[in-house]
Amino acid sequence: MVAPAQVAPQATASGQSRPEEPENVPRVPGVSTLFRGFNAGVSFSSVYNSAVGWFEVASPAVNYTFFPHFSADASTPIYLHRYVENPNQQQRSTRPLVLDADDAGDTLIGFHANFNPRTFADTATASLTAPTGNRAAGFGAGQVTFDFDNHLQGYVGQAALLLDLGIGDSSTLINNLVTKNYTSVGKLAHFQTGAMIWLFRRYSLSSVAYEDLPFGSQTVYTAVNRSHGGGSSTNVTTSTGASEDNGFTTSAVIPITPHLTLSGYYNRSLRQHEDTVAMGMTYVLRGTPLGRRVSLIDRALREAAGENAK
Repeated sequence: MVAPAQVAPQATASGQSRPEEPENVPRVPGVSTLFRGFNAGVSFSSVYNSAVGWFEVASPAVNYTFFPHFSADASTPIYLHRYVENPNQQQRSTRPLVLDADDAGDTLIGFHANFNPRTFADTATASLTAPTGNRAAGFGAGQVTFDFDNHLQGYVGQAALLLDLGIGDSSTLINNLVTKNYTSVGKLAHFQTGAMIWLFRRYSLSSVAYEDLPFGSQTVYTAVNRSHGGGSSTNVTTSTGASEDNGFTTSAVIPITPHLTLSGYYNRSLRQHEDTVAMGMTYVLRGTPLGRRVSLIDRALREAAGENAK
């Protein structure tokens, strides 16, 4: 599921402010929309996947906040060290995986519009990918893909209930916080529900259950095939359900300084029978203050200060 765009906290009638969202760029936690204009960051993560073992990924991202409720961002994963399916079919029975270094995935571009009534937040996201990924290695779709997602958050004190509903034509744009071993092309619907809790005002912990449900024919490009049976295996599959996925994702975001954020997640894919664990650190150019909540008045003051500094 596409991670929600960051929604600035809105003051309530009692004068309290909502906890700040932990991220607005799914792959790069900590890039904030608090400041109007340009922001950028890069995340470095170590990931363990039960099918391929450990690998490292760097994800640079840029963000631009046009108005308090409208923003856009772009990010590209760069796999520094990752094992993929051996392209030599005759060697797959004895050497199923080979090292693929310094390879990129598809570039994710997202456009976000958020609306903030008093007791909940609604974020609509339109996303697309640019085909920068290596399709032969399972890192890209080889074409432009799209997705539309609506994210609802209902606030209950220091917690929030989450619900996502979306439709698109590629798995790359769904639950893209989690690194997958495949990229699909074909129409699918996706659903996600769960909860988020804020600890010590800025630390956050979330857990969601998700379902990615394809309909119609799907073409799936895999980075690793589970049936290492020699010459008969292939990294391209066409079927009506090869990209179906469901499971659970638990993630945490821990700001260390205004510019440094620690993050991690655990994902259990029930349908794909895989476990994925990641730990990473993000550096951002324009960080948000630590140690207190941020109100709309705070935001207005910072935006005014930024304009006066020009």
